[in-house]
Amino acid sequence: MRIATTTIYKQGAAELQRHSSVQAKLQNQLSTGRRVLTPADDPISSAKILDVTQAQELNKQYAVNSQTADSAMRLSESTLQQVTDLLHDIYSLAVKAGNPSQTLAEKKLLDSELQGQYQEMMSLANATDGGGSYLFSGFKGSTKPFSETSFGNVTYAGDDGQRQMQISGSRQIPVSESGYQIFQAGRTGNGNFVSSANAVAPGNSGSGVISPGEVVDITKWNNPAHSQKFKIEFKSVDDPAKPGKPVIAYDIIDNQAMLADGVTANPNFNKSAIDGYNYTAGARPAVPGALNNYPRAYVPGGDIVFKNLASDPVGVPPVAPWDYGIKMNVTGQPSVVIGPLGANPTPTGPVSSGVTDSFNVDPSRSNGDIFQTMKVFSDALNSYQTSPTGMANFQNQLNTVLQNTSNMLTNVLSSQGNLGARMIETQSVQDTNGDLKVQYGQTLSQLQDLDYSTALSDFSLTQTLLEASRKSFSQVQGLSLFQYIS
Repeated sequence: MRIATTTIYKQGAAELQRHSSVQAKLQNQLSTGRRVLTPADDPISSAKILDVTQAQELNKQYAVNSQTADSAMRLSESTLQQVTDLLHDIYSLAVKAGNPSQTLAEKKLLDSELQGQYQEMMSLANATDGGGSYLFSGFKGSTKPFSETSFGNVTYAGDDGQRQMQISGSRQIPVSESGYQIFQAGRTGNGNFVSSANAVAPGNSGSGVISPGEVVDITKWNNPAHSQKFKIEFKSVDDPAKPGKPVIAYDIIDNQAMLADGVTANPNFNKSAIDGYNYTAGARPAVPGALNNYPRAYVPGGDIVFKNLASDPVGVPPVAPWDYGIKMNVTGQPSVVIGPLGANPTPTGPVSSGVTDSFNVDPSRSNGDIFQTMKVFSDALNSYQTSPTGMANFQNQLNTVLQNTSNMLTNVLSSQGNLGARMIETQSVQDTNGDLKVQYGQTLSQLQDLDYSTALSDFSLTQTLLEASRKSFSQVQGLSLFQYIS
């Protein structure tokens, strides 16, 4: 077979180039530690490497997000802990203010302390994170959430949203809170109903103080067919047999014009729940043989139960058995003017006024405002009077402050609990992200990392082959018939 010289040269050069290319590739692999340098090296592995790398980068971002979310929630939780501590201080101050031996000057000193607590509460409500975003403004991170028009009158400029952050492929976690829900949406009263003294001028004249009350049967209280607004009205009359001593009785009057649906008129509105008397017709008529024509005798501190009793008078027509599932008590002497009255005053004791005092029972709402509660507290401290009526009014206001502050504590603790649960979840996601980081790293290593022992062996073999090719090509290059013609 005839082999041309050019063919020999081409084959030799091709072999040298092939071995050099293989050696260069192996050298590049050894220097980078990677087996797959281009998609052509391993198309299937290259596609898998791309998928895993993208997932790895997403996981890195989720890890950063979860750390950022955790930091934001820890800052909010720390701030809410300060709010909790401050509410405890306000509650303790209200308990201290209930000491009847304190003078008006001492009450004003307590108000000075309350003013400082109020400013601290405003500062905490408008707290910001390290980036200048407000913690409690909902979605509106750049908007100052609370602004004050006057002491205790605070408006909320944020919203009810919660800024969220993606911490995994399937989870967005809230990292901000609604300030309204924390500071202005606590339950009022005992959480089910609010008992309060009549606030319509001139107010109550006696020394009656009403308790927060309690629910005996929540199903009966929440029955939509029942009213949840009542007036407990007291009336006192003089006892001719005991000069200076009043005979006090009371009635429970339905005070809800519309039923729970807001459409149906309440057929019992302005009627006595005890005997059915309709006050729309005017004052109660006299009852023969009875000194006080109100249906139940008042016992200071005794339970006022919202259900029919065997001792209740029979109405005309008779009232069907009823039970609204709540009770409370009143202490002191409602509907009694303390001091001289009329032409022949009795200086030794209370004299009945002939007017009525009343207390209201209303359903609880989720609009308890800590700033308004502090205003009520401050007003009570500054308007304190040492008369029996003044002390009763103060105690009724103080009971409202204590109840609302306790409810706000519950509200803030609930927010802290929610934050804590989300922080635990974020920590769990961080742990998962860490596990995924290891897993992705191992998968990438298996797909693209170089087996150094094999690569070094191949490099040595290729180097030997390249050297052999060079020598053989050099020798073949010297073969020519012209060398033998002389």
